[in-house]
Amino acid sequence: MNAVSGKRTIVGHLEIPRLRVSVDVLEGAGENILSVAAGHIEGTSLPGVSGNVGIAAHRDTFFGSLGRIQPNDMITLRTRNGNFSYAVKGTEVVAPTNVGVLRQTTDAELTLVTCYPFRHKGPSPKRFIVHATSVLARSSPNSSASSETGR
Repeated sequence: MNAVSGKRTIVGHLEIPRLRVSVDVLEGAGENILSVAAGHIEGTSLPGVSGNVGIAAHRDTFFGSLGRIQPNDMITLRTRNGNFSYAVKGTEVVAPTNVGVLRQTTDAELTLVTCYPFRHKGPSPKRFIVHATSVLARSSPNSSASSETGR
């Protein structure tokens, strides 16, 4: 279950240590969300289940440093259901109409989306995409799951 802050549902907290990115992730990707946090793109998977988790943020706020991201950079998404780590596999620049980058997958993946070019003023003609794949999932400390059997 997600925590609720006022009318905004908190999905988790995203960190990219090498880039010093640290931002809350709220449900939805409307301007009211992206003005204060990163947003979980509706229709994409939630962290902790298989599929593609889509997260968007503005290039002039929380995702301004994504242009410096590199393959194998680590991204952590902390949620109430556990901490989920992803390794960057690559980036691409696409048209805003290319929603195929958010396609559902059978593996746990993470896709970050921001406007491009990074220093462009006004509406951006393209989107910068970061693709990452799951490398580790840890249960939260209050998880009831146990690896012990027969006791």
